[in-house]
Amino acid sequence: MKIEKESKINYSMNYRIISVIGYSGSGKTNFITTATELLKKKMNYNVAVIKNIKEHPIDKKGKDSYKFTEIGAIYSVIQNDNNESAIFLKKEEIKLESLLKWLYNGPYKFNIVFTEGFRNLNSPTVLCISNLNEVEEQLTKDVKMVSGVICFKDLNNKNISDLPIVDIKSQFSRFLEIFNIV
Repeated sequence: MKIEKESKINYSMNYRIISVIGYSGSGKTNFITTATELLKKKMNYNVAVIKNIKEHPIDKKGKDSYKFTEIGAIYSVIQNDNNESAIFLKKEEIKLESLLKWLYNGPYKFNIVFTEGFRNLNSPTVLCISNLNEVEEQLTKDVKMVSGVICFKDLNNKNISDLPIVDIKSQFSRFLEIFNIV
């Protein structure tokens, strides 16, 4: 599934989009899992996550789900005995806006969508880094805070380029404030 790199997202729907970017190993997944857990536990929010995977295919040739979409199924849903499901959409190009609309109109409602690895969404963004030298080349006008592996290092300064460094686990309320989450 190819998802377009840049999208004009319709923000009028009843949810927030927070983009999480950073290099591999910078703490993006840890940030999203911790934030999701805290949003559910402390605010009873439902969270959706859309991850951009560049390195490998999502589905594998030879698997039934792959065969179903290859012969023309619009999407294929697989489910195991633990009620875990995966949905494979097969189109030449799926725009992120279309995917968000599809999710929004689906049976499960959510308050926040974290996107991981989409760099040009024009949405409020968390930049996860592991070293200070990773900031400048990834900084965009949409970055509102810095987080990730850098939070586990002993830093004298709690800001980078006038952006706060926020440890999502210990400074969850600061995250809520920065992204105006009520």
